[in-house]
Amino acid sequence: MEKRRDMTVGVVWKELLFFSIPIMLGQFLQQLYNTVDSIVVSRYGGETQEICDAMFAAVGSCTSLIFLFLAISIGLANGGGVLISQLYGARREQELRRAASTLLITQTALGTVLAVAGCAGAELLVVGLMRVTDETCRLYAIEYFAIYAVGLIFQYVYNAVSGILRAVGDSRASMYFLIVSAVLNTVLDLWFVISFGWGVVGVAVATVISQAVCAAFSIFYMFRRYPIFRFRRREFVFDTGKFRLCLRLGIPAIIQQAVISMGNVFIQRLVNSFGQVTMAAFNAGNRMESYALIPIFGMNNAAASFTGQNVGAEKYDRVHSGWKAATLMSVCSSVVIAVLLYFLAPDFARLFNLSGEPLEQAVEYQRFMSCCIILFATYMPATGLLQGAGDVIWTSLTSFSTLGIRVAVSYLMAYVLGVGYAACWLNIPFGWGLGVLMSIPRYFSKAWMSKRVVGRALENSEEAV
Repeated sequence: MEKRRDMTVGVVWKELLFFSIPIMLGQFLQQLYNTVDSIVVSRYGGETQEICDAMFAAVGSCTSLIFLFLAISIGLANGGGVLISQLYGARREQELRRAASTLLITQTALGTVLAVAGCAGAELLVVGLMRVTDETCRLYAIEYFAIYAVGLIFQYVYNAVSGILRAVGDSRASMYFLIVSAVLNTVLDLWFVISFGWGVVGVAVATVISQAVCAAFSIFYMFRRYPIFRFRRREFVFDTGKFRLCLRLGIPAIIQQAVISMGNVFIQRLVNSFGQVTMAAFNAGNRMESYALIPIFGMNNAAASFTGQNVGAEKYDRVHSGWKAATLMSVCSSVVIAVLLYFLAPDFARLFNLSGEPLEQAVEYQRFMSCCIILFATYMPATGLLQGAGDVIWTSLTSFSTLGIRVAVSYLMAYVLGVGYAACWLNIPFGWGLGVLMSIPRYFSKAWMSKRVVGRALENSEEAV
């Protein structure tokens, strides 16, 4: 095999840190990608500030819906990535190629189907599922999501390629892809919105174009950089055996991502029920939460790939050392971020041109979240380890439980206890705290050590069709 990052050797904390940094930068660019859309429409989307505020709220109201559609892609890419990383750790090159081609074919087909469904059902989803009742916001949200859905096929392809490359130790690739995409998206946002006056349509079209370029660049990079993935015509196949293994690992991951997305949808429904002020405040606060969690998610992804390779190589001592190092780095970074977020919350909220009551609510959200972030930093490295080891059912159960308790508590606070709009974020410590209680004991139980998927079953996988 050509030279890639082999995390079965070397200093553990350095391997995790150097692998996670490009992931973090990539996630930062991905968040910047979405933030630019919001900032541009909040400042330049319409002729009046009222129109700009409505567009900003509308774009934010679609965020949870978008991630719901991406849940299958993210979950399947994670599941396929576990399989590929363990095959890479076990040095089984031929099977790795077949698993990669199977994942690419599956993601492309699913992305196409869901892109059509999203475009056709935009109004039903925005009004019926997301409960966007404000008339002006509703119209803008339908326009935005219907166009955005076209780009789902490109996001599915990109997620497949990124999952494959992370599995073989290339965490920088996603960063390269997203640099190109983020720069292009920013330029097109400003051009379409300010010069053409397209409003939410402009940012949606800019996003789709940027996603298409990102997908094309990712495929070009993979084929150019890695000869192993330069499939000849008869090598780019759909292997039913590998597909079943991807599903075995991917279905729990898909369920996990779908549960997370549905949980966020129900929380967003609650937010939307409080009207445009809370919608705008929650959108701004949620954007800043996404930035605050980047180092934690980066370490989670690093722990998953690190564990996958070392489980494949049966180096369990390195897995244990990896969990300790990942948790320590995750917690330390979260403390620094929490302090910065608490004191700079008003400045962050003003980036979205908020003032008055929306500004106050956004600051309240950010400061409360900053006090809870250490809980998230504690449990995410453990879930990354469990996922990389193949213990995907438990990680799915953890996600289901944490999001379930958050939704239940938020609605209880809002409709029974009369807490009001603050229920949209006061639920956070209940979910993250439960995540700690479920993931850490599971790690110490060592049950995940029996979940290794690279074994004789792989050797007997069915022929390609």
